[in-house]
Amino acid sequence: MSAAALGAAFFVLGTTAATALDDGGDSGATASRQDDPLGTIPPELLAVARESRDLPLGARMMAVSDQLLGAPYQVDAAGEGQAPDFDPLARYDVFDCLTFVEEVLALTLPADPLAAPMVRNGLRYGGAEPSYEARRHFMLTEWIPGNIEDGWLTDITATLGDTHLVEVDVDADTWRWWRKRKLFALPDAALPVGHFRLPVMSIDAAMEVAGDIPPGALIITVRRPKPGVPIIVTHLGFKVPSDPERPVMRHATKMKGQRVMDHSLLWYLDHLRWYDRWPVEGISVLMPREFGPRRSRTLPAG
Repeated sequence: MSAAALGAAFFVLGTTAATALDDGGDSGATASRQDDPLGTIPPELLAVARESRDLPLGARMMAVSDQLLGAPYQVDAAGEGQAPDFDPLARYDVFDCLTFVEEVLALTLPADPLAAPMVRNGLRYGGAEPSYEARRHFMLTEWIPGNIEDGWLTDITATLGDTHLVEVDVDADTWRWWRKRKLFALPDAALPVGHFRLPVMSIDAAMEVAGDIPPGALIITVRRPKPGVPIIVTHLGFKVPSDPERPVMRHATKMKGQRVMDHSLLWYLDHLRWYDRWPVEGISVLMPREFGPRRSRTLPAG
């Protein structure tokens, strides 16, 4: 489901979300399957998501993710609950950088956090039935362009400072000879091919405007393209409300501590300079799109 479709659904939220949950979908809340406790939104997290529903987006994302600070990092933390990836669709005990961002958005974009599965599945599967093959595995070629096209995100990189285009051509031979191809249990026909472009700010340019990046914006780490490698995006987090002179990025990271944590955005950007084996080209900045109405008819007006 696209953001536009989900926005329309919220005009009748109160029946739409409840019906989706009662139909036995991945509720991420109290209607979750009994055999999938990891998919149940912790009560305190659900309460915070509801209490913060009328705040600006960045403040909502901060309030919800405050509850997740310190959660351990685990690569490939989510799946479809069936072969070839038996991890659950939703979980709140461990995260990787992408599942952390997806879950925070799923809990903060809808007016009622019980609609989190609709947002999560929209971001991750583009509205298709959740399956390993339908998942947006690759950031440059699937997740970013798909979620921009579906209306979940807007690329605001060029509005912040000087940018340049990073371009990558991906064809069948790229996938065939990529040494990490074997990590993905996908048929060749499911691998995206084409010419892909991403506006990127250099590290220097990003440091100049770090304080101007709006709260809630997703900060995408982009590596320098390598011949024969179909990926260039290797990390993402988001900016939380903070002093413009001391901007803060929140992310699930493999850095020291390996958990959900905050870092100075200026420190993080400067740190990116030292990746010499695979240099960092810069960052892209994507803004989640609001849709509404924000207030759910299932919740009290107070």
